[in-house]
Amino acid sequence: MREAVKGFVRDERGMSNVLVTLMIMPVLLFLSFAIVPFFVFAMKANHLNTLANHALKEAEAIGYVSTDVRSRLNGRLSSLGMGAVSVGGTGYPSYTGSTSALVRRDAADPTVKLELTYPAPNITRIVRAIRGEGGASGHEGFYHIVLYGRSEAYE
Repeated sequence: MREAVKGFVRDERGMSNVLVTLMIMPVLLFLSFAIVPFFVFAMKANHLNTLANHALKEAEAIGYVSTDVRSRLNGRLSSLGMGAVSVGGTGYPSYTGSTSALVRRDAADPTVKLELTYPAPNITRIVRAIRGEGGASGHEGFYHIVLYGRSEAYE
């Protein structure tokens, strides 16, 4: 009799393990796939910062954000899969607010400003999967990078 009770308890413990596994595995699977959009968002931000820093160094050397600096930065962005896009009729990447006139090294304010705006991927769509209020648009926000440097242009 005692052996039959031990066998029954052992079977119940095995069934409870199966049930717990069936409840926890979908949650773990969802969490593992939810990390991917956040990783993509963070990597794009990192790439944009790196490329903007390189462009700022070029702009510091000549004293302003020229069309050549912009076109080289656009080329680098395109090579990473972040080419020109249009959102709501506005073209991106946008350099609105960047220094567009020559600033000399000996000027009263020799600051060169690079302002880069680019659409960010919509990471709130994953929130809708768990009945949140994520947006339905393709681009919900923007990366906005503002960097300042010191002009090295003579003359």
